[in-house]
Amino acid sequence: MMAVALLGVIGLGVLALYQSDLGQDHIEDLWARTSWPPLVFALGIMTVGLCFLGLRWRSLVPGGQDLPVMGMTGAVASGMLLNYALPGPVGELAAPLLVQRRYGFPAEMTLAAGIHARFVGLATAGGFAAVAWVAGDMPIPEDYLVLVQLAAVAIVVGAVALGLLSSRPQLLAWLSRMTWGKLAGLPMVGGLMAKVDDAVQKVAESLGQVGRIGVKSYGTAVFWSLCGHTAVSTGIWVGALGMGMDPSPFGVVFTYCAATAGVIALFALPGGQLGWDALFCAFFTVTTGVELADAIAVTVLVRVQQILLLLVGALSLAVMSDRGSGAVE
Repeated sequence: MMAVALLGVIGLGVLALYQSDLGQDHIEDLWARTSWPPLVFALGIMTVGLCFLGLRWRSLVPGGQDLPVMGMTGAVASGMLLNYALPGPVGELAAPLLVQRRYGFPAEMTLAAGIHARFVGLATAGGFAAVAWVAGDMPIPEDYLVLVQLAAVAIVVGAVALGLLSSRPQLLAWLSRMTWGKLAGLPMVGGLMAKVDDAVQKVAESLGQVGRIGVKSYGTAVFWSLCGHTAVSTGIWVGALGMGMDPSPFGVVFTYCAATAGVIALFALPGGQLGWDALFCAFFTVTTGVELADAIAVTVLVRVQQILLLLVGALSLAVMSDRGSGAVE
């Protein structure tokens, strides 16, 4: 239902754009110059990036080398589905529970590994953005230079904030004791507050254990993260070429990295996906040199690929909700 609803929104948006003075000529021109095989290839490249997310997550799970890659990838897709359907970090919490239910692996450990994986992903995205900013020749209008610079700063700030959470689990544990722990003595809600504090303490303990897995595991996670970012950025660029555009490759990379950083602030808000689309479209227009209508077309392509991942997530959720027989000891 979520995928159908999103497709309906996209269809109505395209129809409204077509009927506007801006959209009709552009859509007809876009349709005439689009080559469909590159678009299909682009969707495939972007979808491969999901597997790299599963590999990145698994590489940070202590003792998780026997966890199946497709199972971890399916859990990531299921988490994405729930993040679309519900506000807040529901998907981030549900994915480890699916791994626990299917493979018998402790949810606190996989959740902590997922937090570390988020940090690695944000850090590598920041690195990609920095490279694009320093080495690239992006056709950014003078009026938007400050905005792009602020986006670069936001990426760095987000990486530092998540890094603090990942590297200082004792701070997380202390904050929980001072908040949820103090509320545990209240009538009616005290029991719930105590359970929340207990859960946070377990996650903080797991964060400390995951943080001691060694440089090799972190290096592996960085490698898979780089592969994921490269796959998605390449897919977006190929898709734009397939629609007859000639965007700056550095602009494509910077746009994707800025949107990746922005999702940290948007995922907890209802309708955050629309905010992500607006952010992606705006930066794509500014940093690649394409027209607004073309940037909207690329944004729709990326959203269609996300809908495909939602379908994968729905299938994975149905499969992984049943307790499997291949539990990892």
